[in-house]
Formats: sequence, structure tokens, C-alpha cells
Amino acid sequence: MSTIGNVVGDVKEDILGTFERYMQKLSSFEKKQVRDRIRRINSKYESISNLKRTKTAKKEIDPMFFCFEDLPAYGKEYWFMKFVSTENDDDRQLLTMFGISTNDLRINSKRVNCSSGSEHKNGFMTSWFFDGGKHMVVDAPGKVSIGDNQIDVMGKDKTIVSYAGEYPKYGLSVTKGNRRICDLKLGAPCDDSVPFEFSHFFKGFLGFALINLYFDFEGMLNNKKFKGKCYVQKVIVIGPFVPWYWGRIVFSNGSVLSYYVPYLKLYKFDYTLGDSSFEFYDNETKNTFKTKDISVEKFGKKFPRWVITNSKRSLFVSMNTYASHKFVFKRLGFFTYEEYLGRATDIMIEGKSIDMKKLGSGFGLIEDAKGFVL
Repeated sequence: MSTIGNVVGDVKEDILGTFERYMQKLSSFEKKQVRDRIRRINSKYESISNLKRTKTAKKEIDPMFFCFEDLPAYGKEYWFMKFVSTENDDDRQLLTMFGISTNDLRINSKRVNCSSGSEHKNGFMTSWFFDGGKHMVVDAPGKVSIGDNQIDVMGKDKTIVSYAGEYPKYGLSVTKGNRRICDLKLGAPCDDSVPFEFSHFFKGFLGFALINLYFDFEGMLNNKKFKGKCYVQKVIVIGPFVPWYWGRIVFSNGSVLSYYVPYLKLYKFDYTLGDSSFEFYDNETKNTFKTKDISVEKFGKKFPRWVITNSKRSLFVSMNTYASHKFVFKRLGFFTYEEYLGRATDIMIEGKSIDMKKLGSGFGLIEDAKGFVL
């Protein structure tokens, strides 16, 4: 063992010696370039190590949310904000998304040049809402700027998204020219539901890290009072996007249904990647039902219906949809991510008494993502 250790030590010394001799032959400018490159590599390595670290504390929310990560090649970071009314039979919803990537790509046939300025980074922004019909606010490249506890995103058409605050109180405003699309105040949920959660998964240097924040909100949308529950997320992806089914339905009495199924589709066969999950929080009883091993089926095309079941056949959820927006990502591969606005029509959980009338109307977002893009 000592002989092996000596050999390894000799190899390290030879490598370091060769590197030092190489550096001595370089000009001052070339030496600076090499040192800057090493610092950038070390910085990205430390950034990924930080993403892999398990986070649980409230004090870690804002530093992660209000920052640009030091992303390596093929890195991406996106912010998602999804608002749904909890007034009975009010199907209004607002969705806002923006993000950046280390590599240029095309989103919805628009080229996104991901080079950075001194005070901002180039990315993509989308905002749309449903109020009697679909209203598209913006779907175009935009400049993302981050200051102290504030993010501002600006499009060429003078659309501005501004999100600012300190946990657990924030504000979101979306304006287009002189028109104010929304002005909302976000705060901690008044019920016993989970207020935030961190998650991460990495295999080597590929994987993701994210933070989910759950709030109650109130304010104005399209010049009308708008209040309910919202879901705010930041997700960092190192590597390719992979397909998933995801949904979150909020009921008028404050109950929440959510599910997630990561999968890979090859030809006509679907393979689940990791654990699928389903969760139903009953705000009346304050109980939470959780299960894994679920499957999601889609019926129809324009406004499809969705059915969720599990292997034991002890769970059944059906949902219909009434509006949608699609994102098409093109670079090394082809990836589509479609947002559907949906309504829950039936819930059955064996051993649980669920009264749809007591739940009230249940509206929310249903996501369908498929393909592969790096």
C-alpha cells in the first residue's frame, strides 16, 4: 500500500511541476486567462456542490430565490408563478414564467440569445391569464435583472414582471405599457398546509434543485379583485429536460390536490423515472393523504380530460380542461411543455369520505411535458 501511495504522490508532483513550468513560459496576459479559467471552473464546481446540499431552513429561501446560479454548460434556471382563485366557481387563473439558460436556444420559434449584460441576463418570459377567455400578455425573449430581494423582467414590448419581498411576504406586478395586468400581495397560508419545500436530485454533475413556495394572495387581475392560493417555484436544471406529468388543483374550501409523474417514453412504451406521487390535503379535517405508484392518462387533444389512478385501484381522480398554452424548446433535441387550466370533476380515495360539494369547485394547473432537449 505504501508503494502505491508513493507512486501516486510522485505522479501528482510531476503534474504540478509540469504545470508550473508551463505557466512560467506564458505572458502575463496568458497567465491571467489561465487563472481566470481555473477560478470559473472552481466557482461552478462549488455552485453545483451547493445545489446538492440539503436545505431546510427558512433563511435559505430568499438567497436561493433571488440570485443567478453560476451555471455550467447546459444549465438552466426558471421561475414559475401560478395563481388560482378560491372563490366558488371562479375559473380565473394567472400564470407567469421567466428563465435563463447557458446555451442559446429557440422557444416557440423565437431565438433566445443567452449572452449576459453587466446588469442583466437574457432569457425568456411568459405571462397569460384566463378571465372569460385566454388572454396572452407576453411570450417572448426578455431581460432578467436581480437586485436585493427583487427580480425584474422586461420584454421588448414594454412588458414588465416585478417580484419582490422577504419571506413570507412578497408582491407581484405585471404591466404592459401603461396597462397594469395584475398587482398581487402574497403571504403565508392561513391553514395548516406546508408553506415551503426544498428538493434536489443529482447523479454526478447532472440533476436538478428546486424550491416550492405556497402562499395565499389577494389583489387585482384585469381590473377585478382576485384572491386565492398560489404556487411559486424556482428550479435549476443541470442537463436535459425529461418528460413529466404534474398537476395542482386548489378547492374553494382550501383543500389541495397535487401529483407528479416523471417518465420516459420510448416508442409506445412509458417508463416511470423515479417515484411518482399523489397528495391530497383536506382543509376541513386537516389530514393529508399520500400515495405513490400512480398513473396518469390523457383523453382527447384540444381540451383533454385527465384520469389519475394507482396500482391498487384505490384512487380515482378525473379532471377536465378549458384553456392551454404550449412551449416548444429546440436546441439539441425537441421538447414540448404544455400548461392546461383544469377543473377536478371527481375524486375517490378508498377509505376516505370525500364530499365534492363541501370541497367546492376545484381549479388549477395541469402540466404535460414530453420530449428531450439538452
